[in-house]
Amino acid sequence: MLTRARLALRSPDGARRAADYALAVVLFRLSPDTRRAIFAGDDHECSLCGARLSRFLQLHRPCFRWCPVCRSLQRHRFSWLLLQRQLFSTRLPGDVLHFAPEESLANAFRRLPHIRYATTDLYAPGVTLRADIVRLPHRDAVFDLIYCSHVLEHIPDDRAAMRELRRVLRVGGIAVILTPLWTRPTFEDPGVTDPFERERLFGQHDHVRWYGLDIVERLSGAGFSVCTVRAGDIANAAEIERYGLDAGEIAFLCSAH
Repeated sequence: MLTRARLALRSPDGARRAADYALAVVLFRLSPDTRRAIFAGDDHECSLCGARLSRFLQLHRPCFRWCPVCRSLQRHRFSWLLLQRQLFSTRLPGDVLHFAPEESLANAFRRLPHIRYATTDLYAPGVTLRADIVRLPHRDAVFDLIYCSHVLEHIPDDRAAMRELRRVLRVGGIAVILTPLWTRPTFEDPGVTDPFERERLFGQHDHVRWYGLDIVERLSGAGFSVCTVRAGDIANAAEIERYGLDAGEIAFLCSAH
């Protein structure tokens, strides 16, 4: 947290980032019902908590179109629509593993009937199991659905992590994987360890690479069949605006055969 604060203050938009952080601290100390009332409207809707909103919050980075009620971001709302429209429409998974669980998505998963839901992270408190993604303690082929969003860009040995995800996924199961992406090939440099330099090169102080679309090759090399889905593939223009999505946001649906 201190590193993040120092980076924010030293950045060219440090004053804006500090002001937005202070606003978020004050806002999210209010109750969800109070926030729902403050932002009530008919122009937008959160696909996760169902809040009807006048607007989403956009704080210090364009990708942070926060739901002021449940704190979901664009990628969380996209992910939930994707799961509902392409996976849950036929059947609900039995066993679900959620890496680095985001509160808004975790709450939505827990509302699903008849699933066995587990969360894992190496550092976060309150997860079902504290575990390293490159050395999972689970048996082979135990999960029907794995959700892993904005995790792999933090992992030095991402190929080992991908192999572990494939190992614990059942045949016929799906791993939903999202990462920050840019338009060039994947770029990484293990020699870069300074957090300020990592933010400059990789977009965040604890990232170790920028992925390009060639991430598909890495996922395929781990044994997955990979399907690329954009938000614009599952939502029309009116829904993109209403749910506060990025039409170009990409998820990788990785299946085990």
